[in-house]
Amino acid sequence: MERIDDLCSKHKISKYRLSQITGISQSAFSKIARQQSSLSLDTIQRICDALGISVAQFFSEPGEYPDLTPDQVRLLNSWALLDEKKKDYALLIIEKMTDI
Repeated sequence: MERIDDLCSKHKISKYRLSQITGISQSAFSKIARQQSSLSLDTIQRICDALGISVAQFFSEPGEYPDLTPDQVRLLNSWALLDEKKKDYALLIIEKMTDI
């Protein structure tokens, strides 16, 4: 359940909202947290779909990018170093380049 907490925090979504999106009850999440129930593959897939991540990303450690190419990882690592103004500028450049 700690992984779900981490992902909710990272994606700025409450467990209540995750429950609404996935259709998984809050009581089911509570049972998982108390280790009275385990995560099924279906539950993990529903959580991943709600958060827009892959199952591989669900099981990866923070800072790991299992579904990305080395160039994509390099881009994300560079992105993390930018302030908000530079991120906006970078997005504008990328959007202009893809409108070709």
